[in-house]
Amino acid sequence: MNYSSLKDEYYPLLLSVIPAIVEEHHDEMKSIDEFNLYFQNNPNYLNELADTFTRHCEAFFLPEVEYQNFIKASNTTAFKLGIAFAETNYFTVELILQLTHSTRMCCIRHMLNALNEFKIQPNTSMIIERFFELTNTRQNSFSEGYIYKQNDMLKNQSITDPLTGLYNRRYFYKCIVKEMTKAYRTCHPITLMLIDLNNLKEINDEYGHNEGDKLLEHFAQSVTKVRSNFDSVFRFGGDEFVIIAPNCNEENAEEIGMRLNSEISKFNSKVSLSYGIINLPLVEQPEKLNIEHYLKIADDRMYKYKAQYKNTVVN
Repeated sequence: MNYSSLKDEYYPLLLSVIPAIVEEHHDEMKSIDEFNLYFQNNPNYLNELADTFTRHCEAFFLPEVEYQNFIKASNTTAFKLGIAFAETNYFTVELILQLTHSTRMCCIRHMLNALNEFKIQPNTSMIIERFFELTNTRQNSFSEGYIYKQNDMLKNQSITDPLTGLYNRRYFYKCIVKEMTKAYRTCHPITLMLIDLNNLKEINDEYGHNEGDKLLEHFAQSVTKVRSNFDSVFRFGGDEFVIIAPNCNEENAEEIGMRLNSEISKFNSKVSLSYGIINLPLVEQPEKLNIEHYLKIADDRMYKYKAQYKNTVVN
């Protein structure tokens, strides 16, 4: 098949209908508040959509091998675009389906009408077949990317604290088994730290919960600042946090606690930390270990520390 001659014949025709496709799609979606909000923050959306349609029109006339490579690349791009749409948080699944359905149906209406009205029609079957293949696979890849990211975000929401972004108590019990298993295999120490923010209630009462929230957020940021490879930090609730410190003994953890105390006191001189530390045993089956026992030891040590050092700042 002579793709070059087909392109000379049909490509200008297909390009000519793209503005009408984009306009009709915009007209269908602009009554939806979420779409308008997205559009306000992404004003290039329609231009990018027109560029996509233009590339598709060019692909209709590629030799078979190049055409198949284009489909693969297009699907990868669509999948990433679906992820990006999910990250905006503007669209529900239903609205995403409405968005993709609108773009596809507007294409079908205008492009098929243009081909049907064209004087020479015997060669249009190849274009139509490729048109439906491209639009179908791209729409599916876009939806898959969106759903993939949505599921990932929902999973993160179920295991993280919304204020600090740290993991929550529920996820601690899954994570501790994984970290202890790794510690056993590598024969590296692993330490549990229980941390309490002293005077958070007083800050909330005197300055309001916004200031208290800022303090909690700063603590979450300080953990990473003190030790960049920490990824097992958990907010147990209120002003209480737990850190799983791999490859760390009690002496190392004590140093971490002092540095965290210094960081939080610099942020607000009325606040300090109390912490309890316990080195965990290296066992082959940590899931059988009574982790509550070790949390209780750390908790007792923390309250002993609080009784002795509350309202002091370690410099």
